[in-house]
Amino acid sequence: MNSIAELDTLGPSEPLDLDMYPETRGFTLPSAGEYTVRAPESFPDEAFGRSQASGAVTAQVDPTIVGPTSEGTVIRYTRVSAKKFARRGMPASQLGDYLVACGLRGRVTDDEDNIRARVRETTNLTYLVEADWKAFHKPTGFTIKGMRNFPSDGNGGYQSYVEHPTEKDPITKEPLRVRANLVVTRFVPAHN
Repeated sequence: MNSIAELDTLGPSEPLDLDMYPETRGFTLPSAGEYTVRAPESFPDEAFGRSQASGAVTAQVDPTIVGPTSEGTVIRYTRVSAKKFARRGMPASQLGDYLVACGLRGRVTDDEDNIRARVRETTNLTYLVEADWKAFHKPTGFTIKGMRNFPSDGNGGYQSYVEHPTEKDPITKEPLRVRANLVVTRFVPAHN
């Protein structure tokens, strides 16, 4: 086994000045509501994939909130699918909802290259979304949706976690806390 002295790929590290150490601020999950968001600065090939269930093209479009509050918060895990479904008797998709919210028009073919190109047209565009809270515990499938379904924080708001009804924290043996994430619940169509 190599010693640390033999590692030549490590760069110099900056010392920490604990007398001037920045304060930590607790993260507050943005409230449910409508937000203006900005699309990512780029869509690398890794942003695209296929859904396991249908094989439809998917795109990771994690937007960043630019207003009216919570500026800079990224709404992570926002993946849209090109899988079609019927809406009012016409074909629609999550991908189509995203593109329309960004103000794009025209035809989107099922060709993967066309889908990638259309998503890349949204780079840095701003658009509106409705967002809400969702807590999800993958191993058990336990899910809570909607900020108003979370327990009160005692100050007129909601705590951003719920206690799992059956699972325990492996260290504390207390009920497992399942934290909420902010998720896009609707892409608001652009009005041109």
